[in-house]
Amino acid sequence: MHTLDEIYNEVTSAGSEDGDSIPHHSEVEGSGAIHISLTGENQGAIEGSCTAAGKEGTSVVVGFEHDVHIPLDTDTGQPTGVRMHQPLSIVKLMDKASPKLYKALVTGERLVVELKWYRIDPMGGEEHYFTTKLENAIIVAIKPSLLHKEDVSFTYGKIIWTWEPNGITAQDDWLTPRP
Repeated sequence: MHTLDEIYNEVTSAGSEDGDSIPHHSEVEGSGAIHISLTGENQGAIEGSCTAAGKEGTSVVVGFEHDVHIPLDTDTGQPTGVRMHQPLSIVKLMDKASPKLYKALVTGERLVVELKWYRIDPMGGEEHYFTTKLENAIIVAIKPSLLHKEDVSFTYGKIIWTWEPNGITAQDDWLTPRP
């Protein structure tokens, strides 16, 4: 019989199917990562466990999925309706924000969610190059998984996408009628 710590240590050091080991929290909290910050209308700032300089209090995101589309007629290829946003889903490392996220889920708490995307710039430094911001968001699902990760899905009233180097933005607000 093995302890959970022994099993965890064996799994995290064994590597994944493609030969890469499972990343440790400290390996993904710096450059090239996505960091999420959340503010609840009742709980206030929902602090994560990241301690990397400039990202303190955020949570580390290791997966992202989002789909925005316009329904099409399969025969003509022409639009048949208005744009549709599926829930924005992330995979994050479990951290001290996790219990507060569950609280936000079960109470329907409204949130402001900000995802900051980082990459390595041509000079080898870190660059915050993209931001996805959700306003009037709610958590609609949390699915914990092995290896200390959790999938968190959000719906929202407004989404803002910003290309940070030039300040280029686009947004969609469900309350704003489309022509």
